[in-house]
Amino acid sequence: MKLSDAFVGKRFFVGLGKPEILGRGEKEVRGSAYIEGPEIVGDPTKFSKPDQYELGGLMASQCENDEMEPKPFYALIAKTYVRIMDFLKVDKLLTVENIKTKIIYAEVVMAKVKNFAIPHPIEKGKTLVYACLEGPENGVYVRGKLKHTNVIELPEVWKKLVDKKSITVSLTPIGISQDLVVQKIVGNKITIKSKPGVPIECFYHVFAERKDVKKLVTEVYE
Repeated sequence: MKLSDAFVGKRFFVGLGKPEILGRGEKEVRGSAYIEGPEIVGDPTKFSKPDQYELGGLMASQCENDEMEPKPFYALIAKTYVRIMDFLKVDKLLTVENIKTKIIYAEVVMAKVKNFAIPHPIEKGKTLVYACLEGPENGVYVRGKLKHTNVIELPEVWKKLVDKKSITVSLTPIGISQDLVVQKIVGNKITIKSKPGVPIECFYHVFAERKDVKKLVTEVYE
């Protein structure tokens, strides 16, 4: 059977399924369609090796229709909202104005400005916006307070996470001058020395550079 133009006035089904959401009897949804799939829209050669590519129920690619000039740039255009109910995977590039989500997992996030925003904890109707600290390294830190001890215990995970040679320590004495110095760093312990006879009480801030990732390249060509 050959068709030129085909028009479906009510519902259109391809496959064995007939989803209830499309209605039945007088409640049938006119102009609705169901395709059991998988369905390919656009150039079928883009999905010609199913043993090497992930298959989806709907696969969309750029069209190769010679009657279309210029050739379509996008495989799919939605003029209103699109909802992904389970999982979105982007293999190459995601370009959007805003992303609203609870959690984003990524290997690298590139942004001109990195902010976080939360409801203002004091003034209702306002939003509190802070910017993230930036620097020329993939750095981590710990901070805390020492009192009646001269040892800073670093997190156990730092043994595998940071470059020991990159560790720096800042000490702020509390109450009186204590002549605080870093005596040694062994394993995950930083030993502090103070003026003889003066008990140690101070704030500390320890920075280090991660070694589980490549060093940050701060100047790149476009």
